[in-house]
Amino acid sequence: MKNNYFDLLALPMILPIDLSQLSLNYQQLQKQYHPDNYATASESEKMAVVQKSATINAAYQTLKDPIKAAEYRVALEGININEEQQTIHDSEFLQEQFMLREQLDEIDQVRDFERLELFYDEILKRKNQVYLQLLAYINQSNWLATKQPLYQLRYFVKLIEQIELQQEKHFDL
Repeated sequence: MKNNYFDLLALPMILPIDLSQLSLNYQQLQKQYHPDNYATASESEKMAVVQKSATINAAYQTLKDPIKAAEYRVALEGININEEQQTIHDSEFLQEQFMLREQLDEIDQVRDFERLELFYDEILKRKNQVYLQLLAYINQSNWLATKQPLYQLRYFVKLIEQIELQQEKHFDL
């Protein structure tokens, strides 16, 4: 078995990931390790193939998501933000997030869906700016500096999910 998801899917450890190459390599591996190809194999070989297939699926699910791929790439360098107990210590960023959530609540209360769309676009733009900063740190191998943008991205992802829920409520009316 390969050492990491990049090796397993025959991809360079470069972000952002070439999604078309990821998909192509994933499909080739899925064909190669499909359980039907091992119908006459021993039970232990079948179990090994099922495990390999599960690992291939996990690798694909991780690497196709830009933020999960970045978290995984950073984890390969010993920085695992999932295990860390710390959170963002940037009070300005946290205050801004609080204000953005209040703004979303206000938009929801007045049901201003045009404003909701503009808000959504602005949050996506800000998330992408943080993501670009994260990529810059990764490309510079500045692994410790990646923590802050990764934490910030998590806040933006949650806010985007809340906005999308508001959008769904609008369409359900």
